[in-house]
Amino acid sequence: MAHAIQHISTAKRPTYLPPMPTPSAAATVAAGLDRLGTVSAIGRGRMLIQEGDPAEHVFKVVEGALRAVRLLPDGRRYVSEFFLPGDYVGLAENGEYSQTIEALSDTKLVKYARRRFEAFLEADPRAGKHFFSLVCGGLSAVQDRLLLLGRKSAIERIATFLLATADRKAADATEVELSMGRSDIADYLGLTVETVSRVLGHLRDNGVIELPATNRVVFTDRDALEDISTGE
Repeated sequence: MAHAIQHISTAKRPTYLPPMPTPSAAATVAAGLDRLGTVSAIGRGRMLIQEGDPAEHVFKVVEGALRAVRLLPDGRRYVSEFFLPGDYVGLAENGEYSQTIEALSDTKLVKYARRRFEAFLEADPRAGKHFFSLVCGGLSAVQDRLLLLGRKSAIERIATFLLATADRKAADATEVELSMGRSDIADYLGLTVETVSRVLGHLRDNGVIELPATNRVVFTDRDALEDISTGE
């Protein structure tokens, strides 16, 4: 009995690769800028910028953290801002730096000559739009901080600060590594060091956070922390 032999094609089927992800506008702008800058480093406690110096450079934090400091007329220190990886320093300056910038830890930076930085923004509309949004975001953050200092209690300020700092690194984060010490947090929030320590202890004792290390805060009940931050 004759058997029909079925022909089986051995031709390879085409392989379809998934489309390459499109870089975000921010990533594209950052990559272009990085080619203009030079990498530098600064040690913990060292000063990067002195208030009143000519604003000749812009910096981007790659690793580590910085703080912006001003001295009030009565000699008290005022911490106005913290810069974390991905943040730009010196964007909105007009001729002179308006505050002193110090390293909270060993910090790696990209340093840009301001003239080249601004020329890049003028030549690339996406870049100009991106940094305009960053400056607007900074102004909004200033307004939020005025509300924080003017209307919120000590525990509300600290809860808000912990959540905001954590979310700068990852949305809805459940823990945060603090680059700044208790005294920096106190000066930023308009509190005393003793109040900061007391409130953190209170949150820990009530099961809202854990403090496994001096600079590490774990949110055991993020919902409760968010309620506290809004005064609920």
